[in-house]
Amino acid sequence: MVRKKHRILLFGFGRYGEQIAKNLALDGHEIAIAATTKEELKVAANDGFENLYVVDIEDDAQLTDLVLDHSFTHIFCAFDDEEKNIYLTITFKALFRTIPVIAICESKETERKLRLAGADRVIDTMVAAANRLYYIVEKPAVAEAIDEILFKDKSILFEEIEVPKGSILDGVNIKDIAFSKKYKVILIGLVDRELGNKFVFVTRGINHKIDGGDVLVVVGKKHDIAEFKKLLGEES
Repeated sequence: MVRKKHRILLFGFGRYGEQIAKNLALDGHEIAIAATTKEELKVAANDGFENLYVVDIEDDAQLTDLVLDHSFTHIFCAFDDEEKNIYLTITFKALFRTIPVIAICESKETERKLRLAGADRVIDTMVAAANRLYYIVEKPAVAEAIDEILFKDKSILFEEIEVPKGSILDGVNIKDIAFSKKYKVILIGLVDRELGNKFVFVTRGINHKIDGGDVLVVVGKKHDIAEFKKLLGEES
């Protein structure tokens, strides 16, 4: 099944915006980059992006003309500055109620504010590791899940789940677990407590043994994640 491609206006080309833009472009979406400084756009140009716009985010007329002139279907607020993302979300939901607005955040408090501002989707960068999604788009199942998260099914989400000691996954090798078939969730990566708190993506060839205390990062439907957590013995 061919997935629908979108015309996306992405604001911000910093530590998260750059990788998100690359990821979306690789998945076939048409990406335009908007920023408040020419410096950010120079980086975007060097990365091969051509549709670049310097904008004053406080100028409603300028934002309106930009969206209408290019028929963007989605707005992605990816500034490193969370306050800018909140401001843009409020602005665009006031100007264009029917255009989906997606925004990133780094804290639960900002997520709460973005949802109150009317964001259609909020992505927690600490959970989703948005700055690294670029490296896993070659995995079709993951790319499809990301597309669902960004544009379609609001019941799909990322979740961090700590593996309880003595649970069904304690001591099991990743390669021996068919997460998507058995548990209806996709394993994105994990934090191995024995190796520190660094997030490790699950890539081809990895054969990591899961231990109690490791943190799994999975993507799936809310109900399936809840069931998965119950099987692990973790409270939902």
